[in-house]
Amino acid sequence: MVKNHPNILYFETDFDYPLIVKGKGIYLYDEDGKRYIDGCAGSVSTSLGYGRSEMAEVMKKQAEEISFVHRHHVSSKIVNEATDVLKKNFPAMDKFFLVSGGTEATECATKLARLHFYHQGKPGKNKIIGRWMSYHGYTTDALAYGGNPGRRKEFAAILREDGHIMPPYCYRCWAGKSPENCAMECANELETAILTAGPDTVAAFICETVVGTTMGCVTPPKAYYKRIREICDKYDVLLVLDEVMCGSGRTGSMLAIEQYGVTPDIVALAKSMGGGYFPIGCVACTGKAAAPIEKAGGFPVGHTWAGNPIASAVVKKTLEIIEEEDLLENVRKQGSYLREKLEALKEKYPFIGDVRGMGLMQAIEIVKDKETKECYPRSERIAEKIFKACMENGLIIMTSVNMDRGVQGDAIMMGTSFDVTAEEMDELVAILEKSLLEVLS
Repeated sequence: MVKNHPNILYFETDFDYPLIVKGKGIYLYDEDGKRYIDGCAGSVSTSLGYGRSEMAEVMKKQAEEISFVHRHHVSSKIVNEATDVLKKNFPAMDKFFLVSGGTEATECATKLARLHFYHQGKPGKNKIIGRWMSYHGYTTDALAYGGNPGRRKEFAAILREDGHIMPPYCYRCWAGKSPENCAMECANELETAILTAGPDTVAAFICETVVGTTMGCVTPPKAYYKRIREICDKYDVLLVLDEVMCGSGRTGSMLAIEQYGVTPDIVALAKSMGGGYFPIGCVACTGKAAAPIEKAGGFPVGHTWAGNPIASAVVKKTLEIIEEEDLLENVRKQGSYLREKLEALKEKYPFIGDVRGMGLMQAIEIVKDKETKECYPRSERIAEKIFKACMENGLIIMTSVNMDRGVQGDAIMMGTSFDVTAEEMDELVAILEKSLLEVLS
């Protein structure tokens, strides 16, 4: 470990960050030559792995041709080409607006939803209902409709509250149900929230299709989104899906929602769509969602670097590589392999209560008692200890904490780049097992 640089305001001040100098494939190397498996793909972003020379060439070529144009004044050929490739990969969506990252994507998505009704003469239809234990970004609006209590608490005084519903957390169902007697209470709560707020005041419902780090890959039951779609349609509420983390191939399909047989009105994308090579995000929507806005004259939203040519070139090349190398098939194959190995660990050890996820987005929930699902006291910081043990042993993972109603709970989340091999996955799981035993034995 190296000592942190005195000029940087770090994410955590009591952690010495390794100084990474090189990356190749799923591996990172620090200045002392130590190798780490990036088991979470750089916050679930580096879908193509590190060190691809063709990505460097794409950025270099685009920077030499034109590195920046502002969408208020002009457009560029590469933006057109990128959206053509996006349309090919996301055929259920009709319009695309390129932005600079995930938070900007979710904010633009909810602004789009509000403008959809504003330009129909319904300015009061502007509320965004969210879901507890969700995360959509760190801007004020994103924190408001996001439902991560830990990240909201320091800014609670300035957050707008439009309403939240319970998460589809089957392992610890908030409605006290089991899969055998589930009546989709978690989905039906959306109807109650809309009626309570007043259907004429609600513009959209936003949620992560697969919940990310706030809950550690919580995956709703198959019937969930069909019921959510029915409720949204009944009350003329737009369905906005945050697929910043789980989209762009991460779950084995370009959109995770494809595996539920439902079409959203608006989708926020980022992370994997850029391969890990440039800041990128995207808002995609149906023609129906965009129609009132286009009729009114346009979509005057977004930050300075939205639609950047270099970012557009990176998106185009990333999606082309995913297709050319058939990486979605590898995501499905290696995701299933990782799931099998994690399930084997669950059978082997009493401290793994649940294994969940889709594709290369998998997690294990750590428990003190598997039978009762009792959590470790949060004061013991079990997830953080596992993270540090993994780092010492050469593996980078992500942690999820307080899944149990924002109060307690520990989970470990994994998701490598899409080109991972079975041998690399074996190495990852071996280090994870070693680290778990060091902390929990």
